[in-house]
Amino acid sequence: MQILRIGLDVPLNRLFDYLNNGFKAQVGARVVVSFAGRNLVGVIVEITTESDVPLDKLKPVQHVFEDVVFDAKLFKLLKFCADYYHYPLGQAMMAALPLRLRQIKPAVTRKSYVYQLNASVDMASLPKRQVVLQRIVQALQENTSLSEAQLAEISPSWRKAIATLTEMNCLQQTTVVAIKAGLQSSNVVPTLNAEQQQVIQAVLAEAKHFKPWLLYGITGSGKTEVYIQLLQTVLAEQDAQALILVPEINLTPQLEARFRSRLSQYPLATLHSHLSESERLQSWQAASTGAAKIVIGTRLSVFSAMPKLKLIVIDEEHDSSYKQQDGMRYHARDIAIMRAKQLNIPIVMGSATPSLETWHLAKKQQYGLLQLKQRAVENAQLPKIHCIDVGKSPTENGLSPILIKAMRERLARGEQSLLFLNRRGYAPVLHCNACQWIAPCVRCSARLVVHLGQRQLKCHHCGHEQRIPLQCPDCGNPDLSPIGQATQRLEQTVADLFPTANIARVDRDSVRNKDALTDLLKKVHNKEIDILVGTQMLAKGHDFPHLTLVGVIDTDTALFSPDFRASERLFSQLMQVSGRAGRAEKAGEVLIQTTFPQHALFDALRAQDYETYADTLLDERNIMQFPPTIYFALLKAEASTYPQVLAFLNEAVALAQKMPNDVMIYDPLRPQMARLNNMERGQLLLQANNRGALHQLLAQLTPLLRVHKLANKVRWVLDIDPIEF
Repeated sequence: MQILRIGLDVPLNRLFDYLNNGFKAQVGARVVVSFAGRNLVGVIVEITTESDVPLDKLKPVQHVFEDVVFDAKLFKLLKFCADYYHYPLGQAMMAALPLRLRQIKPAVTRKSYVYQLNASVDMASLPKRQVVLQRIVQALQENTSLSEAQLAEISPSWRKAIATLTEMNCLQQTTVVAIKAGLQSSNVVPTLNAEQQQVIQAVLAEAKHFKPWLLYGITGSGKTEVYIQLLQTVLAEQDAQALILVPEINLTPQLEARFRSRLSQYPLATLHSHLSESERLQSWQAASTGAAKIVIGTRLSVFSAMPKLKLIVIDEEHDSSYKQQDGMRYHARDIAIMRAKQLNIPIVMGSATPSLETWHLAKKQQYGLLQLKQRAVENAQLPKIHCIDVGKSPTENGLSPILIKAMRERLARGEQSLLFLNRRGYAPVLHCNACQWIAPCVRCSARLVVHLGQRQLKCHHCGHEQRIPLQCPDCGNPDLSPIGQATQRLEQTVADLFPTANIARVDRDSVRNKDALTDLLKKVHNKEIDILVGTQMLAKGHDFPHLTLVGVIDTDTALFSPDFRASERLFSQLMQVSGRAGRAEKAGEVLIQTTFPQHALFDALRAQDYETYADTLLDERNIMQFPPTIYFALLKAEASTYPQVLAFLNEAVALAQKMPNDVMIYDPLRPQMARLNNMERGQLLLQANNRGALHQLLAQLTPLLRVHKLANKVRWVLDIDPIEF
């Protein structure tokens, strides 16, 4: 009797045996099985004839799907992830699939077709009044085939013409995987400078085997053009595919446009959370069948099934968005490197401010280091960076006189300005002047943010919302004041100062709609926007040729954060947002408002010297015993009461201390966000000088924690290489 070993989406680190009742089964195929009184979708990991469970106790599989979602290469990658992150294999596999493939109902996508003539058509015989029919026949005669998207560009009423040609038996219809048409962009090929040519030659020289490359290039140095020309060479190989990872969804439309226009001969698919589930399935299938030669996506796309993958590119590799913060806490950059190693292909990681982990490995020559130190546009220069001492030049409604003057000058010259404030809403605090009450979140240890337009207070951590109170709930004082600056308030201030200017705010609240950001970026490029007010959504990856001024409103809170990564993140963020200015021929300027203009971080920023600053931070990390020179794991737990959390973490400490290990085990502590969404939280830090020693301990500890009696009273997760504490 054939036995199928199945991985299921359950928090148990094991596979489950089921009998195969005559289905045609393959490793990697999806199945439907009965588990704990409900039907679940799983994936076949192994086919065998033996089981530790008596055959009469095994349940039969209910259904086996024909499609194979994981090949041997992807299985190997997912097995590595499950082992490295100490996460159940079944859950790791199912998390890598689109939602439609995790459901029992058949994963059906909209069919799309291409058309070609299978018989000659006499143009003279066509009715003269059917102009659309004539145009489509002519286009079909001039091209080998036409897709539905191409036909729609000829005429919105193309379907009627196609129906006529079908009736004439002169048309051949072929089913293809639907891939959404992209944005239009210029197809002008820039001339590469010497640095760009050297980078491309270096990568292509070792394109047939695994080689991790760090492409360290200043903002505006033409990293995207390097990616495009690398792909032109790599994809020329038959059936080759390439994967492009981007940190955030908002970077996808612009990159997609450039890749589609320059690499139009290669079908392209995108994978990110702004797609509908049907669109995600279509893109995933396009990648898995090889129909899509290029896949651009956010972190989850690192698990895309791509049987002919020949090159991986990670844009803005330093970005923390590559780290998953729920479920399996993987880092897409690290998984991409492992995937490239397993496939024996090159991987290129680009950034103007590389993460210290990547920079450290490049300095140790474990990664190849490629550099672009000049801007790609001829005569374009790095922006001049200045700090405005707000102690000497006080702000009014968040803006200093110096910054206001600079904005007024740009408006007069017809140039664009960007005001960067990484805080959405109207104000971060609602304050009572009488008793000093500050509006708290009822579910979190956080303050509610004022959203004045909706007359609401919102928690940006748990999503709780409530109306702004008419009076203080503690003392009854009606004089409640919003304190501090956020993007909505800043937008209002700018509108009052410059009533004739066209102002646009870009944050998570303003671009909720699917195409809102794309439409706004078009307006920026068409010079329909004079002043941009935005968060980190605007800080990286965007090319604004008419933008010459960047104003940074508030950075001081991050300067003295308890997070040891705060200075690295702030420097990177400020370098990235500064890089939006002066990317074309016009000179750029960056004005940073701060109370601490002499801080070492600003000295490095004004000099635009990432290398020296990064080396300084690495020295500090080494002295303080912080990553990347040592290794962390964080055991996080939450429950309805903190004593339950503490009891579980103390038990974990006791179990770990009984095991032979070379790992520093700290006492349990509460994180900065001690309570989140009505759950009390705690964490346990484990530290080791050797990665192997840390994983050896965790491999022994996690199975014991999964079956521990206290595990039923808490939710816990293990975060390997954590970036948030």
